[in-house]
Amino acid sequence: MTIEGELGRLKVGDLHPVRLMGIINLSAESFYKGSVSTPESAASFAMRMAEEGAEVIDVGAVSTAPGSPFISEDVERARLFPALENILEDVDLEVSVDTQRASIADLALSRGASCINDVSCLREPRMAEVVAEHDASLLIMASKDRPGDLLELKDIIPRLAAAVSTAVNKGVDPRKILVDPGIGRWVPEKTYEYDLAILDRMRSLRSLGKPVVAAVSRKSFIGAVLDLRDPAERLTGSIAATAIAVYNGAHVVRTHDVAACRDAVRIAQAARGRQMRSGRVELLQVAGSAEELRCVLDWVGVDPGAHEMLWKKGSFMAIAVEGITPMEALVIKQEMLAAGGDAAVPRGALRCDPSANRAVIFGTLAQIERLVRKLRLQPFRLPAIASEIENVLCKDVSKYRIADDQTTLSGPRR
Repeated sequence: MTIEGELGRLKVGDLHPVRLMGIINLSAESFYKGSVSTPESAASFAMRMAEEGAEVIDVGAVSTAPGSPFISEDVERARLFPALENILEDVDLEVSVDTQRASIADLALSRGASCINDVSCLREPRMAEVVAEHDASLLIMASKDRPGDLLELKDIIPRLAAAVSTAVNKGVDPRKILVDPGIGRWVPEKTYEYDLAILDRMRSLRSLGKPVVAAVSRKSFIGAVLDLRDPAERLTGSIAATAIAVYNGAHVVRTHDVAACRDAVRIAQAARGRQMRSGRVELLQVAGSAEELRCVLDWVGVDPGAHEMLWKKGSFMAIAVEGITPMEALVIKQEMLAAGGDAAVPRGALRCDPSANRAVIFGTLAQIERLVRKLRLQPFRLPAIASEIENVLCKDVSKYRIADDQTTLSGPRR
C-alpha cells in the first residue's frame, strides 16, 4: 500500500517530503501564547513561517485547549476572516482553517482556503458536504463526543475509518482526506501515557490508507514527561516528539516551531526511508527481530544450533500484496493456511471480482518462508510475487536468502 494524498496543491504521502504546517492562533485563550497573533500581524507571522520552510499555514480562531471558554460563531468570524484575508493576499502557501463550524468552513473556502481542519471529527453533518462543494482537502481528527476524547488506537482507528467513509459518501475526494489521531490532553482522562502509546504505534494508522498528520507541538504530554508546566519551555521535547512521529510514519507535521523542527523532520524521514515496499508488496508490521530474539534465546540458554529455527518461529509479520488477480489472492490464502498462517482476501475473490486485487498475509517468518517456496512452484505471476515478498523481507527483517531447500543468512538472492 502506497499512501498518497493532496493538501490543496501539495502532494502528501509516502513518496513526498514530510510537509510542515505552521500554526497561527487568533485566540488569546490558546495554551501556547507564542503562537497567538492579531489579525494585523497574521500575514507577517505566516511569511516568517514560509521563510522557515512551512508549506501550509493552519489558522484558527477558537482554542480547544481544556478549560477554554465557549466562543460564539460571531466572535470566531470576527477574529478569523480579517487575518485569513491578509494571509491569503500576502503568502503563497496552502492555508488550512481550524474550525468545527460548517458555516465558517464554507466562507473560509470561498475566500481561498484549501483545507479544513476539523477536530470534532465531522460533528456537524454539513461539514463534509461543504468541503465537497468546494472540492477542498479535509483533515479529520479522531473524536467522539468531544474533540480528542478517544484514548487508544483501538478506538481511534475505527472512528477515523467511519469518518473517512462518511466524508467520501458526502462527496469529499478520497485523495483529499487526511487523518490526525488527536494526540494531546484534550480531556482529563487522557493522561500522557495514552499520548506516548499513540506516538509509539502511529504507524498503525497506515491501515486507514490516508496521509497522517502529527500535531504534537508543545503539548501537555511533553510537559508531563519532562516536568515542564510552561509550554514555552517544551521546545526540545517538542522537537523530539516530532521526530518520533515522523519516523513512525507521519506525512504532515503541525508545529508552532517551523525552523526548529525542520532539520529534525528531515533526519527522521531519512532514517525511516521509504516504506518497505517492492512493487506489489509492503511489510505492514513486524514483531520480533532476529537480533532481539537471538539475545532472548541466548538468555534462555538454548543450543546455538536451534537459533535459526526458533527465531523465525518467534517473529510475526503482516505483509500487504496488491495488484494481483482474485485467483492469485486465493492461491496465496490457500498456501498460507497450509503453512500454518493465514491471509485476508477480499470477499469478491471467490466471484473473481476484478476489484479483489489484494491480500494481507499473516504469519511467522518461518511460515512466510514456506509460502515463498510454495509460490515459486505456482503458475500465473505467483513466482514473481514470491520474489517481491523475499526482497521486502531482506530490506527490513534480516539479511537472508530463501533458497529452494534452505534459508541462509546472506544477502538477497540475485
